[in-house]
Amino acid sequence: MLLTKFAQNVIKNNFQKAANLLVKVESAAATGGFVGLGRLYSTQNRTTATTSATGKKSKMVVKLNEQERAEKLQPLLDVGWTLVDGRDAIYKQFVLKDFNQAFSFMTGVALLAEKINHHPEWFNCYNKINVTLSTHDVGGLSSQDIRMANYFEKQADLLK
Repeated sequence: MLLTKFAQNVIKNNFQKAANLLVKVESAAATGGFVGLGRLYSTQNRTTATTSATGKKSKMVVKLNEQERAEKLQPLLDVGWTLVDGRDAIYKQFVLKDFNQAFSFMTGVALLAEKINHHPEWFNCYNKINVTLSTHDVGGLSSQDIRMANYFEKQADLLK
Protein backbone atom coordinates (compact mmCIF):
# COMPACT_ATOMS: atom_id res chain seq x y z
CA MET A 1 0.00 0.00 0.00
CA LEU A 2 2.78 2.43 0.96
CA LEU A 3 4.69 1.56 -2.21
CA THR A 4 1.57 2.16 -4.30
CA LYS A 5 1.04 5.62 -2.75
CA PHE A 6 4.72 6.41 -3.35
CA ALA A 7 4.42 5.36 -7.02
CA GLN A 8 1.27 7.44 -7.45
CA ASN A 9 3.03 10.51 -6.00
CA VAL A 10 6.04 10.03 -8.28
CA ILE A 11 3.81 9.71 -11.35
CA LYS A 12 1.70 12.70 -10.29
CA ASN A 13 4.79 14.86 -9.68
CA ASN A 14 6.38 13.92 -13.00
CA PHE A 15 3.13 14.55 -14.86
CA GLN A 16 2.90 17.97 -13.18
CA LYS A 17 6.50 18.74 -14.22
CA ALA A 18 5.67 17.82 -17.82
CA ALA A 19 2.53 19.98 -17.74
CA ASN A 20 4.58 22.88 -16.36
CA LEU A 21 7.11 22.40 -19.16
CA LEU A 22 4.27 22.60 -21.68
CA VAL A 23 3.23 25.93 -20.14
CA LYS A 24 6.82 27.20 -20.47
CA VAL A 25 6.93 26.13 -24.12
CA GLU A 26 3.62 27.91 -24.72
CA SER A 27 4.96 31.03 -23.05
CA ALA A 28 8.13 30.93 -25.14
CA ALA A 29 6.05 30.43 -28.28
CA ALA A 30 3.90 33.44 -27.42
CA THR A 31 7.00 35.61 -27.08
CA GLY A 32 8.60 34.26 -30.25
CA GLY A 33 11.06 32.00 -28.45
CA PHE A 34 10.10 28.96 -30.50
CA VAL A 35 9.36 29.71 -34.13
CA GLY A 36 6.21 27.99 -35.37
CA LEU A 37 4.96 26.72 -32.02
CA GLY A 38 2.79 29.75 -31.31
CA ARG A 39 0.03 28.46 -33.56
CA LEU A 40 0.04 25.03 -31.95
CA TYR A 41 -0.58 26.45 -28.52
CA SER A 42 -2.70 29.40 -29.61
CA THR A 43 -5.56 30.39 -27.35
CA GLN A 44 -7.53 31.91 -30.21
CA ASN A 45 -10.59 29.70 -30.01
CA ARG A 46 -14.15 30.70 -30.78
CA THR A 47 -15.66 30.96 -27.31
CA THR A 48 -18.40 32.73 -25.44
CA ALA A 49 -17.61 34.25 -22.03
CA THR A 50 -19.97 33.41 -19.19
CA THR A 51 -19.92 34.46 -15.57
CA SER A 52 -20.16 31.81 -12.87
CA ALA A 53 -21.74 32.18 -9.43
CA THR A 54 -18.31 33.09 -8.04
CA GLY A 55 -18.05 36.02 -10.44
CA LYS A 56 -15.23 34.48 -12.47
CA LYS A 57 -15.50 34.52 -16.23
CA SER A 58 -15.24 31.13 -17.88
CA LYS A 59 -15.07 30.35 -21.56
CA MET A 60 -17.70 28.19 -23.15
CA VAL A 61 -16.87 26.43 -26.38
CA VAL A 62 -19.49 26.61 -29.13
CA LYS A 63 -20.26 24.36 -32.08
CA LEU A 64 -18.63 25.25 -35.41
CA ASN A 65 -20.88 27.17 -37.78
CA GLU A 66 -21.04 26.39 -41.51
CA GLN A 67 -18.42 28.99 -42.47
CA GLU A 68 -15.98 27.71 -39.83
CA ARG A 69 -16.58 24.13 -40.97
CA ALA A 70 -15.75 25.06 -44.56
CA GLU A 71 -12.60 26.97 -43.60
CA LYS A 72 -11.17 24.87 -40.76
CA LEU A 73 -12.43 21.35 -41.40
CA GLN A 74 -11.54 20.96 -45.08
CA PRO A 75 -7.74 21.09 -44.53
CA LEU A 76 -8.10 18.22 -42.05
CA LEU A 77 -10.21 16.19 -44.45
CA ASP A 78 -7.52 16.77 -47.07
CA VAL A 79 -4.89 15.08 -44.84
CA GLY A 80 -6.94 11.98 -44.07
CA TRP A 81 -9.43 12.87 -41.35
CA THR A 82 -12.94 11.61 -42.15
CA LEU A 83 -16.41 12.53 -40.96
CA VAL A 84 -17.99 9.91 -38.70
CA ASP A 85 -21.31 8.47 -39.92
CA GLY A 86 -24.25 9.29 -37.65
CA ARG A 87 -22.26 11.78 -35.53
CA ASP A 88 -20.83 15.26 -35.83
CA ALA A 89 -17.26 14.03 -35.29
CA ILE A 90 -14.02 13.41 -37.17
CA TYR A 91 -11.83 10.28 -37.17
CA LYS A 92 -8.31 9.31 -38.20
CA GLN A 93 -5.99 6.37 -37.67
CA PHE A 94 -2.31 7.11 -37.08
CA VAL A 95 0.20 4.33 -37.77
CA LEU A 96 3.58 4.86 -36.15
CA LYS A 97 6.86 2.97 -36.15
CA ASP A 98 6.32 0.94 -32.96
CA PHE A 99 4.63 0.94 -29.56
CA ASN A 100 7.19 3.29 -27.97
CA GLN A 101 6.62 5.89 -30.66
CA ALA A 102 2.84 5.50 -30.36
CA PHE A 103 2.99 5.87 -26.59
CA SER A 104 5.23 8.93 -26.88
CA PHE A 105 2.80 10.42 -29.40
CA MET A 106 -0.16 9.84 -27.09
CA THR A 107 1.70 11.29 -24.10
CA GLY A 108 2.43 14.51 -25.97
CA VAL A 109 -1.22 14.84 -26.97
CA ALA A 110 -2.37 14.00 -23.43
CA LEU A 111 -0.46 16.98 -22.05
CA LEU A 112 -2.27 19.39 -24.36
CA ALA A 113 -5.61 17.62 -23.71
CA GLU A 114 -5.21 18.15 -19.96
CA LYS A 115 -4.12 21.74 -20.40
CA ILE A 116 -7.14 22.74 -22.48
CA ASN A 117 -9.50 20.24 -20.80
CA HIS A 118 -10.48 18.62 -24.07
CA HIS A 119 -9.87 14.89 -24.29
CA PRO A 120 -9.93 12.75 -27.42
CA GLU A 121 -11.69 9.44 -27.78
CA TRP A 122 -8.85 7.15 -28.74
CA PHE A 123 -7.78 3.54 -28.89
CA ASN A 124 -4.23 2.23 -29.12
CA CYS A 125 -3.08 -1.19 -30.29
CA TYR A 126 0.70 -1.53 -30.61
CA ASN A 127 1.67 1.11 -33.21
CA LYS A 128 -1.84 2.17 -34.25
CA ILE A 129 -3.90 4.95 -32.68
CA ASN A 130 -7.53 5.43 -33.67
CA VAL A 131 -8.75 8.93 -32.81
CA THR A 132 -12.28 10.36 -32.80
CA LEU A 133 -12.81 14.03 -31.96
CA SER A 134 -16.09 15.68 -31.01
CA THR A 135 -17.13 18.08 -28.26
CA HIS A 136 -19.80 16.40 -26.16
CA ASP A 137 -20.78 19.66 -24.43
CA VAL A 138 -21.95 21.17 -27.73
CA GLY A 139 -23.09 17.97 -29.43
CA GLY A 140 -20.62 18.17 -32.30
CA LEU A 141 -17.45 19.70 -33.65
CA SER A 142 -15.96 22.79 -32.03
CA SER A 143 -12.79 24.85 -32.35
CA GLN A 144 -11.30 22.59 -29.66
CA ASP A 145 -11.60 19.59 -31.99
CA ILE A 146 -9.93 21.50 -34.82
CA ARG A 147 -7.13 22.55 -32.46
CA MET A 148 -6.63 18.97 -31.25
CA ALA A 149 -6.69 17.52 -34.78
CA ASN A 150 -4.10 20.05 -35.94
CA TYR A 151 -1.97 19.20 -32.92
CA PHE A 152 -2.24 15.47 -33.74
CA GLU A 153 -1.02 16.28 -37.25
CA LYS A 154 1.94 18.35 -35.99
CA GLN A 155 2.93 15.61 -33.52
CA ALA A 156 2.75 12.97 -36.27
CA ASP A 157 4.86 15.13 -38.60
CA LEU A 158 7.53 15.47 -35.90
CA LEU A 159 7.80 11.68 -35.68
CA LYS A 160 8.27 11.09 -39.42
